[in-house]
Amino acid sequence: MFFLLLLTSVMSSEYLVTLLMRAQMLLFLGPEDSHSANILNKTKEVELKPADIDLFLNGTFYLDSSENFEPYLTELGVGYFLRQLAMLAFPIVTVARTCPAESSHPIPSLPDPCTWSIKTDAAVRTHVITFQLGEEVEDFTMDGRSIKTVFTRPSWNRLVEEQVGDTVNTTLFRDFFQDRMEVTMNVNNVTASSVFMRN
Repeated sequence: MFFLLLLTSVMSSEYLVTLLMRAQMLLFLGPEDSHSANILNKTKEVELKPADIDLFLNGTFYLDSSENFEPYLTELGVGYFLRQLAMLAFPIVTVARTCPAESSHPIPSLPDPCTWSIKTDAAVRTHVITFQLGEEVEDFTMDGRSIKTVFTRPSWNRLVEEQVGDTVNTTLFRDFFQDRMEVTMNVNNVTASSVFMRN
């Protein structure tokens, strides 16, 4: 029964298409040369200007790489089976920021009237959170933990998410660049990171 549910979930999402395309690329082209990818990433960093911020924040991002993710999940208290599923996933993250017409580019120190949405499609589950900066939002994580979350934006290209749970707290830093989103995740003394490439 679980296998049928898993298969149905995977088949009904854009995750399967991404996974199949990635497998074909690896089959025909071989693994990516990480040295040249690092050089490419360093050359695409740009100074963000308020007038261009929506171009960098809004978008769809595909997981490219992760470091230290399993120890991070272990520290969060995620069980073995869910950790293994998470390690196999290639999530697709869609970030959308919509603002009233008169205030599409507010100054970071002033209250932000914009509404944000972050959708994470990990094949087995899809998670969507909608929020405004500085407001506390009750949410359930993809592994089923009940949390309270507050988002802030300390700079033009950084979105900080602080999750407070019953047993453990975690902080996620999302840094947006022209070609990617870098996510750093901290829980207790464990740090993990992921790079998502922009579609």
